[in-house]
Amino acid sequence: MNTNRLRIVSVFGVLVLGAAVSGEPQGPPRDPTPAQVPLPPRDQTPAGQEIAVGKGTITGSLVVSGTGQAARRARLTLSANDQPGGSRSAIADDTGAFSFAALPPGRYSLTASKPGYLNATYGQRTPGRQGTPIQLGDGQRLKVQMQIWRGSVITGTVLDEHGDAIPNTPVRAMRYVLQSGVRTLQQTGSGQTDDRGVYRIFNLQPGEYVVSATPRNVNNQAAVAQAAVAQRIAAVTAAGGAQQAQVLAERLQELSSTPAGSDDPMTGYAPVYYPGTTSLANAMSVMVGPTEEKGGVDFQYQIVSVARIDGVVTTSANAQLGQNVQITLTSAGTAGAFNQGARADAQGAFRLQNVPPGQYTLIARATINNGGGRAMPPGNRGELAPGRGGRLGGPLLPQDATRLWASADVTVDGRNVSNIVLTLQPGVQITGRVQFEGTTLQPPSDMTRLRVNMQPVSTPGVSGEMLSSAAGRVEADGRFTIPSVVPGRYRLSAGGAGQDWSLGSSMIDGQDSLDFPVEIKSAVNGAVVTFTDRRAELTGTITNDRSEPVADYTLIVYPSDARFRTPQSRRIQSVRPATDGRFTFRNLPPGDYRLAPVLDPEPGAWFDPSYLQQLDSGAIRISIGEGEKKEQNLRVPSGV
Repeated sequence: MNTNRLRIVSVFGVLVLGAAVSGEPQGPPRDPTPAQVPLPPRDQTPAGQEIAVGKGTITGSLVVSGTGQAARRARLTLSANDQPGGSRSAIADDTGAFSFAALPPGRYSLTASKPGYLNATYGQRTPGRQGTPIQLGDGQRLKVQMQIWRGSVITGTVLDEHGDAIPNTPVRAMRYVLQSGVRTLQQTGSGQTDDRGVYRIFNLQPGEYVVSATPRNVNNQAAVAQAAVAQRIAAVTAAGGAQQAQVLAERLQELSSTPAGSDDPMTGYAPVYYPGTTSLANAMSVMVGPTEEKGGVDFQYQIVSVARIDGVVTTSANAQLGQNVQITLTSAGTAGAFNQGARADAQGAFRLQNVPPGQYTLIARATINNGGGRAMPPGNRGELAPGRGGRLGGPLLPQDATRLWASADVTVDGRNVSNIVLTLQPGVQITGRVQFEGTTLQPPSDMTRLRVNMQPVSTPGVSGEMLSSAAGRVEADGRFTIPSVVPGRYRLSAGGAGQDWSLGSSMIDGQDSLDFPVEIKSAVNGAVVTFTDRRAELTGTITNDRSEPVADYTLIVYPSDARFRTPQSRRIQSVRPATDGRFTFRNLPPGDYRLAPVLDPEPGAWFDPSYLQQLDSGAIRISIGEGEKKEQNLRVPSGV
């Protein structure tokens, strides 16, 4: 995580900051000048996504970072931030030049893409960071410079226990990222070994990685025996020994079926992590810089005792489950370390094989369509439920559908685990009402267009495999029902009211779930979701001590009260100012806040309470009332 040291001097409400940073900033020139170079071919505008016509132009050049070479034939996309769906695209010529003409005034985002390179956004200092919006004036001719990064590479060799190459072995790279302020492993790349056992995972973001290899055939003993018999059959058949070949074929069939029902100990290859451990906790991370090729990430398979897990799924629900019950086995508390799935048969029986030693969570899930008396796998059919900010999210269950779930902790030590019983339970019901508190607007005439949604909030050390968002419809009188929610931590949200309304509160048992996620253990009655038209805004301009606009900082606004510094809190927002230094924060609940400019923070770092605490001493205090439109300007030193 990048940590910036901030120094504050406040004079008449204007913030003056000093920051210790490294790296050369990449952004717009301080004094944009009209383009004096020949224009490349006119931009290509996709049908149905046209930006309105104006008199402004944006021209520039795209280069490969670290080399200065032209990024030939890269695709540039210009999107209008204040015109939903409006975009144009252009192809850089052989010198990297591009042009967008006939643009109306407004705020734009400029991105670049090219096979073998990481997607880039104008104003990024490093790959994967936030970019800078472009503020274009009426008739303005703006010239910009932009860079794109070649993806990083991790390469090495995977060998067996004897040091021999293992071809066709899947290898994956998982990068540490901050999700909701929690450091989490996320798979971001994969590859496969060739005949030499060499793999190469490319087009990676810079960062910290854990590299693992997963064997395709973990049952080593059975595989060796079957391969030997198969070779013998081929030899005998070629020699004309049909009768002996038949005997050997029966033996091969026996070997193929024995492991599933045998209780004899078996060995096999376990997933292995660099530098050669079967434990994620003992894995060594690999640091990769921008455009770097990191070689020598070599490791060997290890043979361990593997086990079989047998069990049955039952339910008290009045439905025929058929073969639509999903079974998932996942490493407990170490997401991504191991994951295996199966389906229960018509009698509810299931089997998982070749499981290496470890602590696991076993999860069963199904969805019953009560109207048809038929089970559906989770995520099947249905409408789309509203996600955060009114956007469409996960699948919406039919009104008469019920989620069923069950889980159990399983310890595997090399011996088979049998007779596990998973009893499916229905999710709990959430009921309540939606209300509108408007000062100038009338509530929507058709309340049935609204959607309410329970959004799960991840908990460190708890598997998120079982949780998923659950949605419900709103009746004409504002009442709603979410029929089936798997117990866990959630926020209750709603959407569909239109852009002039925003969520003011979402109360469950006297607690606002928008600020503090609620633990759902049983049915909830009387939840209240409130929309308001009093939308607060915090705007301003960030300049240097020469009164020039500054666009290289990320501005972070967060609550003064540490209790509200929770993952994905609506009171924590980040934004990059545009090229004119202007910034805007919208839909902030009333309260006391702090505002801090930071150079190139790691995405998501602002949801980490310890990171925000480091910003406290250099941040300015701001109070925002309900529906207030407040302006706060900032000033930073020149030459940063």
